[in-house]
Amino acid sequence: MKARLIDIARESGVSEATVSRVLNERPGVNEETRRAVLEAARRLGRPVALEQEDLPRTIGLLVPDVENPIFAAWIERLEAELFERGVSSLVGVRARTVEREREYLQRFLRAGATGMIIVSGHHAQQDSPVDHYREVAEAGVPLVMVNGERHDLDAAFISSDDAHAIALSLTHLEELGHREIGLAVGDEHTWPVRTKVQAFEAARGAAGVDAPPIAYTDFSYAGGYEAARELAAGGVTAIVCGSDVMAAGALEGLRSIDVRVPEDVSVIGYDDVSWAGLTTPPLTTVRQSVSLMARSAVRTVLAAGEGSRRPTRTELAIRPQLIVRGSTGAAPGRDRGGIA
Repeated sequence: MKARLIDIARESGVSEATVSRVLNERPGVNEETRRAVLEAARRLGRPVALEQEDLPRTIGLLVPDVENPIFAAWIERLEAELFERGVSSLVGVRARTVEREREYLQRFLRAGATGMIIVSGHHAQQDSPVDHYREVAEAGVPLVMVNGERHDLDAAFISSDDAHAIALSLTHLEELGHREIGLAVGDEHTWPVRTKVQAFEAARGAAGVDAPPIAYTDFSYAGGYEAARELAAGGVTAIVCGSDVMAAGALEGLRSIDVRVPEDVSVIGYDDVSWAGLTTPPLTTVRQSVSLMARSAVRTVLAAGEGSRRPTRTELAIRPQLIVRGSTGAAPGRDRGGIA
């Protein structure tokens, strides 16, 4: 029976990730450790090649799911950027738990991944452990984390500028005469929600609103439906949603209580997914710059793997764009004819 990675790791006193790096002839392991791992593998009866041909580079890509179209868009753009550079990709989805995410990362390592890009993973959770990320970094594999930052992790972080997104949304609504504006978001313990809420509360506070209405549900159609009904009951005339999926649910939630969009309540989404212009009415939304962010993530992970043990910690925020369509309009009681 061929020795397992965990057996060799125990024999040589290193992590499974390091064993994978050595057996796959990947950089980032010092010579002393490499010899110890190879000797342990031979003792345990695992065949070890003396030489190995160079393999094409492979990058692991991980997203929470593909049910939300924004994550499908991320996979499509990342894979396209890698393909153009002659780099293969491994894709993992539905990493809903830390344990499953760790298993994906270990599988990427065993498959010889030379870098990993993780979109909206558990690094975005405030209290989520990061040991499984450190295992990857210790194996010399570059990590690029998208839409979420952790100060206790050595990696490159690329995020959409949520504070700017909130500023764009509020400026647009205020110019339309809205004063009672609510925010609909998901889990308050996630990095994107925290940044949106902080920016929203700061901006509304500067406008003289001490306790702006915020509905916490989840980034789903049902979450948007529930949040819209809650905020409408509180008297808001505009709702800023944390995703387009939520915004689509919000449109339906408002229709269910005979609230017209945008005549009674305006709605803004976030992401600008492929169908955002097909809702009724077409959705005003903040376009997350997926193409630019994906290109930056690929460049970062590939550059980090060229001769360096791990990427220098970097934090890059890319500004989104407001796309105005039919779901926003003048506040009730304001002359719509006077709005440009």
